[in-house]
Amino acid sequence: MNFFKVKFLKNGQAQGRSYTYKRSLELAPGDKVELPGGKHGVVMDEPVDMTWVEAYGEENLKKIVRKVEVEV
Repeated sequence: MNFFKVKFLKNGQAQGRSYTYKRSLELAPGDKVELPGGKHGVVMDEPVDMTWVEAYGEENLKKIVRKVEVEV
């Protein structure tokens, strides 16, 4: 399982603090993703603190629903 830092998108721009999510497929910084509840976010280039993940519990982290393909 991979862990990623994601910021919510507001008016197409990353806003606020980063949150940790899990996902089984590979993502890269800058990829737009759909989050639980229909919200959208962008993957950030920030390290995930695995000590925090272990303390919080991997099973408590929400999963990224899917990668959003950008229309050309």
